[in-house]
Amino acid sequence: MRIPSRRALFVVAVVLLSSYAAFLLFINWAMRQPPETFGRVMAKMPMPAYFIIPFETFWTRARAGALRAGDEAPDFRLPTLDHQSEVQLSSFREKQPVVIVFGSYT
Repeated sequence: MRIPSRRALFVVAVVLLSSYAAFLLFINWAMRQPPETFGRVMAKMPMPAYFIIPFETFWTRARAGALRAGDEAPDFRLPTLDHQSEVQLSSFREKQPVVIVFGSYT
Protein backbone atom coordinates (compact mmCIF):
# COMPACT_ATOMS: atom_id res chain seq x y z
CA MET A 1 0.00 0.00 0.00
CA ARG A 2 1.34 3.40 -0.98
CA ILE A 3 1.48 6.20 1.63
CA PRO A 4 0.21 9.59 0.36
CA SER A 5 2.84 12.28 0.01
CA ARG A 6 2.79 15.45 2.10
CA ARG A 7 1.83 17.45 -0.95
CA ALA A 8 -1.22 15.25 -1.58
CA LEU A 9 -2.28 15.55 2.08
CA PHE A 10 -1.82 19.31 1.91
CA VAL A 11 -3.98 19.55 -1.22
CA VAL A 12 -6.70 17.43 0.41
CA ALA A 13 -6.58 19.61 3.57
CA VAL A 14 -6.84 22.83 1.53
CA VAL A 15 -9.78 21.47 -0.48
CA LEU A 16 -11.60 20.36 2.69
CA LEU A 17 -10.98 23.66 4.48
CA SER A 18 -12.05 25.65 1.42
CA SER A 19 -15.24 23.58 1.12
CA TYR A 20 -15.99 24.04 4.82
CA ALA A 21 -15.41 27.81 4.56
CA ALA A 22 -17.68 28.06 1.51
CA PHE A 23 -20.38 26.07 3.32
CA LEU A 24 -20.11 28.35 6.38
CA LEU A 25 -20.45 31.43 4.17
CA PHE A 26 -23.54 29.93 2.54
CA ILE A 27 -25.16 29.18 5.92
CA ASN A 28 -24.27 32.66 7.15
CA TRP A 29 -25.92 34.13 4.03
CA ALA A 30 -29.02 31.94 4.53
CA MET A 31 -29.46 33.10 8.12
CA ARG A 32 -29.67 36.71 6.97
CA GLN A 33 -32.49 35.98 4.51
CA PRO A 34 -36.25 36.20 5.14
CA PRO A 35 -37.69 33.31 7.18
CA GLU A 36 -39.14 31.56 4.10
CA THR A 37 -35.75 31.38 2.37
CA PHE A 38 -33.95 30.38 5.55
CA GLY A 39 -36.54 27.65 6.19
CA ARG A 40 -36.09 26.20 2.69
CA VAL A 41 -32.32 26.06 3.13
CA MET A 42 -32.49 24.48 6.58
CA ALA A 43 -35.08 21.91 5.47
CA LYS A 44 -32.49 20.51 3.06
CA MET A 45 -29.65 20.54 5.59
CA PRO A 46 -28.22 17.07 6.26
CA MET A 47 -28.33 16.07 9.94
CA PRO A 48 -24.50 15.73 10.36
CA ALA A 49 -24.13 19.40 9.36
CA TYR A 50 -25.75 20.43 12.64
CA PHE A 51 -22.80 18.93 14.49
CA ILE A 52 -20.02 20.63 12.50
CA ILE A 53 -21.39 24.15 12.01
CA PRO A 54 -21.45 26.80 14.77
CA PHE A 55 -25.16 27.56 14.26
CA GLU A 56 -25.72 29.34 17.56
CA THR A 57 -22.91 31.84 16.91
CA PHE A 58 -24.14 32.51 13.37
CA TRP A 59 -27.75 32.82 14.50
CA THR A 60 -26.90 35.28 17.28
CA ARG A 61 -24.94 37.51 14.91
CA ALA A 62 -27.43 37.26 12.04
CA ARG A 63 -30.42 38.18 14.18
CA ALA A 64 -28.69 40.90 16.21
CA GLY A 65 -29.56 43.52 13.62
CA ALA A 66 -28.02 46.93 13.33
CA LEU A 67 -30.30 48.94 15.63
CA ARG A 68 -28.87 50.39 18.80
CA ALA A 69 -30.53 52.06 21.77
CA GLY A 70 -31.74 55.50 20.72
CA ASP A 71 -31.95 54.68 16.99
CA GLU A 72 -35.16 55.46 15.14
CA ALA A 73 -37.37 52.39 14.64
CA PRO A 74 -37.63 51.11 11.06
CA ASP A 75 -40.92 51.94 9.40
CA PHE A 76 -43.44 49.14 8.81
CA ARG A 77 -47.16 48.55 8.23
CA LEU A 78 -49.49 46.22 10.10
CA PRO A 79 -53.15 45.39 9.61
CA THR A 80 -55.63 46.66 12.18
CA LEU A 81 -57.42 44.14 14.40
CA ASP A 82 -60.49 44.16 12.15
CA HIS A 83 -58.27 43.73 9.02
CA GLN A 84 -60.13 46.58 7.31
CA SER A 85 -57.10 48.88 7.03
CA GLU A 86 -53.42 49.19 7.79
CA VAL A 87 -51.48 51.31 10.26
CA GLN A 88 -48.01 52.61 9.44
CA LEU A 89 -45.56 53.25 12.27
CA SER A 90 -44.27 56.49 10.75
CA SER A 91 -47.76 58.00 10.97
CA PHE A 92 -47.28 58.23 14.76
CA ARG A 93 -43.85 59.84 14.62
CA GLU A 94 -43.67 63.17 16.45
CA LYS A 95 -47.32 62.76 17.56
CA GLN A 96 -47.44 60.19 20.37
CA PRO A 97 -45.34 57.43 21.92
CA VAL A 98 -45.84 53.93 20.55
CA VAL A 99 -45.34 50.69 22.48
CA ILE A 100 -45.08 47.49 20.49
CA VAL A 101 -45.51 44.26 22.44
CA PHE A 102 -44.45 40.96 20.92
CA GLY A 103 -45.68 37.98 22.87
CA SER A 104 -48.67 36.10 24.13
CA TYR A 105 -50.73 36.72 27.22
CA THR A 106 -52.60 33.43 27.24
